[in-house]
Amino acid sequence: MTANYPASILPPNATAVERAIDRASAAALASLPVHLIRWVKDPDSCPLALLPWLAWEYQVDTWNIDWSEQKKRDAIKRAHYIHRHRGTVAAVRHALVDSPFGTDIVEWFNQNPKGDPYTFRLNVYQNDLPVTEYDQQDLKLAVLRARNLRSWFSVHVFGRLQGTSYAAGYMYATEKITPRFVPLQVILSRDELNLAPGDSETVTVTILPEYAEDKTFTVTTSDKTIATARIVDGAIVVMAAKRGSCSVTVTTTNGVSAAIGVKVVAVMKFVTRIDNANRQLFFVHMDEDFTVDYGDGIDSREYRLDPASAIYGWVVPTRELEEGREYTITVKNTETASFQRAIGNVSVTMNTVREIIYVTGNRDNLTSFASGATGLVRVHAGAFDDLPKVQSCMSIFRDCTSLEELPSGLFSRLTTATDFTSAFYGCIALAILPDGLFSGLTAVAHFISVFEKCTALTSTGNSTFSGCASAVSFNSAFDGCTALLSVGAGVFKGCFSATSFSYCFRGCRNLLVLRGDMFADVPGGIFTGVFQNSAALTELPAGLFHACSEASHFGGAFSGCSQLLSVPAELFAGLSKVTYFGTVFSGCSLLKTVGAGLFAGCSLAQTFASAFYSCRSLETVAVDIFSGCVSATTFASVFYGCSSLTALPSFADCAKVTTYSYAFANCESLIKIEAGAFADKALVTTFVYAFLNCHSLVSVGEGAFRGCSALTSLGYTFSGCRSLVSLAGDMFAGCGKVTAVDFLFNKYSALVGLPKELFSDMVSLKGMGSTFQDCSALIALPSGLLAGCVNLTSLTLTFSGCTALSVLPADLLEYNTLLTSAGSMFYDCTSLADIPPTLFASCPLITAFGATFQNTGVAEIPENLFSSNPLVTAYGQTFRGCKNLRSVPAGLFAASVNATVFTNVFADCLALEIVGAGLLNTTAVTTVGYLFDGCSSLRSDINAIFNLESYPVIVTTTAIFRGCALLTGKGLVFMAKVPNVTAHYYAFYSCADLDDYDDLPGNWITNKL
Repeated sequence: MTANYPASILPPNATAVERAIDRASAAALASLPVHLIRWVKDPDSCPLALLPWLAWEYQVDTWNIDWSEQKKRDAIKRAHYIHRHRGTVAAVRHALVDSPFGTDIVEWFNQNPKGDPYTFRLNVYQNDLPVTEYDQQDLKLAVLRARNLRSWFSVHVFGRLQGTSYAAGYMYATEKITPRFVPLQVILSRDELNLAPGDSETVTVTILPEYAEDKTFTVTTSDKTIATARIVDGAIVVMAAKRGSCSVTVTTTNGVSAAIGVKVVAVMKFVTRIDNANRQLFFVHMDEDFTVDYGDGIDSREYRLDPASAIYGWVVPTRELEEGREYTITVKNTETASFQRAIGNVSVTMNTVREIIYVTGNRDNLTSFASGATGLVRVHAGAFDDLPKVQSCMSIFRDCTSLEELPSGLFSRLTTATDFTSAFYGCIALAILPDGLFSGLTAVAHFISVFEKCTALTSTGNSTFSGCASAVSFNSAFDGCTALLSVGAGVFKGCFSATSFSYCFRGCRNLLVLRGDMFADVPGGIFTGVFQNSAALTELPAGLFHACSEASHFGGAFSGCSQLLSVPAELFAGLSKVTYFGTVFSGCSLLKTVGAGLFAGCSLAQTFASAFYSCRSLETVAVDIFSGCVSATTFASVFYGCSSLTALPSFADCAKVTTYSYAFANCESLIKIEAGAFADKALVTTFVYAFLNCHSLVSVGEGAFRGCSALTSLGYTFSGCRSLVSLAGDMFAGCGKVTAVDFLFNKYSALVGLPKELFSDMVSLKGMGSTFQDCSALIALPSGLLAGCVNLTSLTLTFSGCTALSVLPADLLEYNTLLTSAGSMFYDCTSLADIPPTLFASCPLITAFGATFQNTGVAEIPENLFSSNPLVTAYGQTFRGCKNLRSVPAGLFAASVNATVFTNVFADCLALEIVGAGLLNTTAVTTVGYLFDGCSSLRSDINAIFNLESYPVIVTTTAIFRGCALLTGKGLVFMAKVPNVTAHYYAFYSCADLDDYDDLPGNWITNKL
């Protein structure tokens, strides 16, 4: 059975204990009157017993427990009026209403004769009641609470006794003529008034002579649009309306008058803390005739000027001010006063401005008005409401690091303002913006860096720039606002002229979501880095830029958005005027998918360089993202570092591309390149590093680069693609202008063979530096591999490190007649045992064979290997480290008549035993240092190897036979044959089998005498 409990407001997940308490107290709570608090707070309905407490809350000045109930309620109701008008005559009169005595207040200027200034009399009438000491005390306390602090008073008690008296008398009549006394002079307490718009001031009116019978007067204003005047308690109150000059005239009934000049002037009012009495208060144009009110109502000139230049300077107070105290200062008649702290190379430390109350005038700018005011904590509402001509507000509050909030409508009256560049730059305490802060300012053109580096700002507010129809630039508007969480509704609504949003929200690393309509009224222009490093964004609204028909640049727009997971389809589709998408999503490390038609129809887009650079989580890219991008010229590094990407998009519409350098470098999950992927790109010139380190790449389809007729460089294009097992023979068909393929296929551990036609069309190729370096699985080279490379001049390190290479075709270099260098061509080809005798027969221009066969498995060298190479000048390390080499034919260098250097040629050939007689006899040898260094098996006769009578041009024999322990013959004979040697240390080191080893000079064995 369900109990009849009052309805509960507990949530569904309330605990049993909470529900029990709710039921136990429900009846008691339900019985309470709904409007209990309202009744208790109302003087008319409050219970009688609680009236003293309500009087205490209302701060009733006078209270008597003996009063009637109605009198008590009336006293409470009057309290509001008394406190609101405290310090005025009316407040004093209301405070005395409850007194049992009759009272009258007579101010000093109404006394006859006049009393002391700022005093008044309190006349108390007994009304047949006794006046006790306590009554007098109550009267004084009531007056003390209600009067102003300046005025003092005296109490005068008038008694009255009522009774019956008996008297007798007589009367007589006579006629007496008395002259009438009229006003002769009007004296005003002020000759001139300087007022701010909206200010008022009381002017005392004195009518002379004092005994004039009729002292009434009227007051008129020469221009009521500038100031108005009215009579209050025998004085006139002048109210300023707008800037200008007029006069106020006081006229008696008999026509006597006096006038006061009124100037409604430009004013700056603020609160400052005096940190040092000798420091400056504010900055001003030194020609202005201004006054300073230090809060006492006196417009003084108690200041001096501290020049900053010939025209401007700072104002230093000469009045004695208390350090540490805050003063409300009013500067009148100034159009230039500000809190600027520096001009040129001159700067000062000013007293701390705490609040800006208002600024009025016809000044045309507020540039750097409070820039650097680090102690500013408040700007009052309406502070700039009377500045009708201000245009520039650049850096107005720049680096005001203590400013936490702004009043609504702060700039609403600055209708002529044109520039708010850096207005709140560096305001690191500013946390929130009021809605519509700049709304409706139709003349403003620039909001550049307006809130840049406001690191505490959490929201842009709604309609912040709404209706700013002339605004052109919002560059870096919220740049570096690291605490920004959201962009409000209608922020850029009505910004029909906006063309630049570069870095607008850069570094807003806590920005969580973007509104789809935030750019709905924006025609577009430059969006460079607009959301760069907004690291909290996880998704983008699909229609974010659809209205931006004039957009031209999206470079780095979302770069560094490291939490972004996907890019919606057609995000930029149809933006036909965009030319640049470079780095647009660079560094979006968690981005996984890119939707269809992302850039579709961007017909003028030229640059996509690094568009998805280092998007290492990117797995899927729609095949048509570049559909219609007919003007694209560069895709350099477009997918660099996208290590999860498995397939390429289509570039079919991109016929004007000139470069794909680094385009897919380090795409470690890319499996294959489709047939014709880059075919007929007639303008592309380079694929340098394009597929560098694509470790999962298995195959390159047929004609992948077919028809790239302008292609010149393929350096490192497939370097490090260690899984690549096959290359299509026609992949480079039609690439007739390629000049370099350095490191093209180096470090391939799975590539076993090469198609014969691979380079057949590369007639312009000049160098093949390290092209197949470290292709450790390559076994053989096909016949005619280089047949088409008729202009080839260098094969440096071309097949170095191909440790499985064992077969070289005899015609490998048959058509490479211009070859000049084969340095390290087969370096470290450890399986290469046989060298075709005619390998270099067609290469008469070769000048050096440096390390050409170093560390190979060569066992025998054809004697005529170099017979067609008469221009060779150096053979450094040519066969060094060939551990299987057993003999060197005598005629190996017979044709090398120009060769002078034979350094290290056979060094470390550990199995070498026989060297043919007269090996170097036909050469121009000058250097044989280290020639047989380390050939520990060499047993030939030294005097047979060098069998001429003399070798006069040899100058270096350093370590020539070092370690050749089995070398025979006589060392001294060899030394006689090389009379001009200048370097010979270690020449016979450890050559113990020489016949005269013990007789050899020490400096031929070691480096000592």
